[in-house]
Formats: sequence, structure tokens, C-alpha cells
Amino acid sequence: MEDPGAACSVARRFATIVVLASACGGCDGTAPSVGGAPSESGGAAQPGTAAASTIPSHTPFDYQRLRSTYRTAADAASAFLEMLSPTQRADAVLGFDDPRRSNWSNLPPGLFNDRNGVRLGDLTATQAEAAHRFLATALSADGYATTMGVVGAEDQLAASSLAGSWYWSSGNYWLAFFGEPANAVQAMVDGVEAASATAHGEPWGWQFGGHHLAINMTVAGERSTLSPTFVGVEPSRYETAAGTVAPLAEHRAAGLALVNALDDTQRRQALADARPRETLAGAGKDGFIPAVDGVAVGAWNAALQEQLLDLASLWLGMMPAESAAQRLSEVREDLGQTYFTWHGETDGAHPIYYRVQGPRLIVEYSTQGQDVGDDGHEHTIYRNPANEYGRAMAR
Repeated sequence: MEDPGAACSVARRFATIVVLASACGGCDGTAPSVGGAPSESGGAAQPGTAAASTIPSHTPFDYQRLRSTYRTAADAASAFLEMLSPTQRADAVLGFDDPRRSNWSNLPPGLFNDRNGVRLGDLTATQAEAAHRFLATALSADGYATTMGVVGAEDQLAASSLAGSWYWSSGNYWLAFFGEPANAVQAMVDGVEAASATAHGEPWGWQFGGHHLAINMTVAGERSTLSPTFVGVEPSRYETAAGTVAPLAEHRAAGLALVNALDDTQRRQALADARPRETLAGAGKDGFIPAVDGVAVGAWNAALQEQLLDLASLWLGMMPAESAAQRLSEVREDLGQTYFTWHGETDGAHPIYYRVQGPRLIVEYSTQGQDVGDDGHEHTIYRNPANEYGRAMAR
């Protein structure tokens, strides 16, 4: 039996962080009441156990190989959808304005099993690789690496005696599309030119999620938006044959570095009176705007403002470079109306919470519980309140 977490590594910006892109074709942990066609491997393994992977463990799931196949995310999406059966495709593609787009959660399938799309564990080896090619094309290298680091953590949890109840498995992630990517592809082929991004075909979106993950991206022409997106992980850090995996280590370190760069007055202004038990703008909180709190970023010097922008870029940078740069310029424009909030010690040895909030940005990071070591548990959320689910791009 092959190691279900042993697909190859993706190099991150920092050499110490490596993530495993789990093949998922046959890395099963079947959740109840899930739509989609069954795996061609002949049925699922018992929840919490590893089935023999339909993709060899030595398959090189590296980002550059996957990314180089298609020119655009729409091309990659269309190629994936062409591989699905009619039943799978009906599950995978919904209307752009379908209300089920807000149907996402960070909870494991044992608590939330009504997700959109096709389940990775139900895909054949060829379909699974096509799904990875799409994700690698639609996301940046860092975005793909972070995503696969979260998925890979499920194989750590799958070894637990509780896995059968919670359905922890790297196969329990779902991919859905909202609108037809092929319409965008056809418009590009026909050479449609106009000032509006939507002139390159109808806007479309996609959603990829499961436990600790919900990516909601909208694409219009060459531009993408990522709001809302939840990224969490448990355990915070784990070891594989390919190296150490710590998908949110930079997010924690950047928050600590920023709060420790503030002077005493700024730090006192940043401190929240009470620690939220969870991210305030997470799953089920579409349209919710937390009360403004913390220290005004507009009063900071240029170096501190750049440090905050670097922190925000850890989320923005999950998008392709041009889209990330556009979003960063918007966040920069709003610095005079942006606030930084902190709760917790600043020594890195205790639980922490922080939030960056402006007119077009909400970023939250929260350690869960008291364990902040390798076995820790982290939640984050990214939102652009002015462009949730790409609605502003679709006008």
C-alpha cells in the first residue's frame, strides 16, 4: 500500500517549507451523503484509513510542471471538466449566481457534508491530475503550495483514532465551478477586445474546499479575486519524506514581527480588550463587518506600513501575480482607513489573534486552543467586503 501523503513536493518561497500535493485519487475517507460518481478503483476505504493510491507515489506533482500545461485557468478548467462523466459534470458546474456559492465551511465532513462539486477521492488518477493542473494554473506557486499543505495535513489527522468520526482524509476535498469556463476560453479564441475585463467572456468562479479550506475565486478575463477564502491547518507543522510542512508559519511569524515592530504607544492602541474565540468574519459570516478596533495604520511610518502590506500579501499572494498586484495597490490606497488589532502575548510562545481591517480588506489570523507548537491549530480568513464572490467584477 502506498503512502497517501507521498506525492511530490512543491518548493515554497522559503526553502524550509515544503508541501505535499496529495494525489487524492483513491486517498479515500468517504463522507456521508456526498454526490458524484464513485471511484473507478472499486469503492472507498473505511473512513480514516488509506486506500491504495491510483497515482504512483513518485509522480512529480511539482508546480512548474502542472502550471506550464495551460495558458489560462479557463483552459485548465475546461480540460478538467471535459474528463468528467455527465453525472460528475452536473455536480461540478453550477450557475454563476447560484446561491450555493456561499455553501462552504472550514469544518470537517463529519460535521459539514453538503459541499459543492466533485470530491477528489472519487476521481480517477487522470481526473485527479487534471484537477491539480487546474489548481496550479489558477493559483500562484505560493497559493498552490499553501493549499496542498492544508490538504496534506488531513493525512496526519487520518492516523488518529477519531478519524472515522470526523472523516479526516486528503480525499475529502471538493472542486466546484460557477459559470462556464469554456465561455471565457471561446471569447479569448475569438479575439474579443474591450476595456472591461468581462469582455473576455462571462465571469466565472470556482470553489475548492474541505476541512480547514475554502477557496472562492472569481475570474474575469485576466483578473482574479479571492474573496472569501478560509485557510487553516492542524497540525501546524508536520514532517514528510520531502521535508517540513508548515503552511501558516509565515502568517504567524509576520504578525508577531509586526506587533513587535510597533512602539509602546502603538502596541497599546493595537491591543484588543477581549480575544475572539474564532475568526469573526469566517464561515457563515458573509456580509458581516467587524467593529473597527485597534491602531490606525495611517499614522504609521512608511516602513511599518510596508511591513503590514507584506503581511497582507501572504493572502493576496495566493492569486496570480497580476491580480495580487492589483489588490495590493487597492489595499495601499486604503491604508489611511486601515486598522491593526492584536490580542495575546508577543513572545511567540502563547496563543495569538490579529486582524487587519480596511474598507476593502479583512484579514484575520487566530491560533485555536492553547497549543501553539508543532501540534497547534490555526485559522485564517481573507475577505474583500467590496467584492465578495467577485460580484463587483461581474457588473
